[in-house]
Amino acid sequence: MTPKPKKKLPNKKIITSAKFEAKEQFTKSALENLKTENKRIFNSLKESGEIQDLNK
Repeated sequence: MTPKPKKKLPNKKIITSAKFEAKEQFTKSALENLKTENKRIFNSLKESGEIQDLNK
């Protein structure tokens, strides 16, 4: 009687896919953070009169 393997490891494609998805999620999150920070800085500069809104 041969001992059964303790745990089957996922194949390489699944591991690579999970890593890619994690990187993609991190990138999207970082991009959203940069967008909100950019808007906040832009609005702050506009309120202080440092820059003028070109749409007016």
